[in-house]
Amino acid sequence: MTKNDQLYSQLLYLLHHNAYTALEQIDEQQFDDAEVKNVRQLIDMVAMLKEKTNGNLSSDLDQIQSLMLSELEAKYNQKITKFELNESARK
Repeated sequence: MTKNDQLYSQLLYLLHHNAYTALEQIDEQQFDDAEVKNVRQLIDMVAMLKEKTNGNLSSDLDQIQSLMLSELEAKYNQKITKFELNESARK
C-alpha cells in the first residue's frame, strides 16, 4: 500500500469513526436537528469521496470505502426509523 493509500484509508477511517460515534450518541426518543445534520454531512462526505475516486482506487480501498459507507447508511437509516416509530407511537 502506498503512502497516499494509507493516508486515504486514514481519512476514511476518521470520517467513519466520527460519523459512527455521532450516530451512537443520537437519542432515538428526541432528535437534535443539528446532530442529525452533522452526521448526514459526514456520511455525505464519504459518499462524495466514493463518487470522486470512482475508478481511481485499488480494489481493497474501494471495498473498504464501500463497506464503510454501507455501514454508516444502514446505521443512519436505523436511527431515523426508530425515531419515526417512536414518534408514531406517541401520537
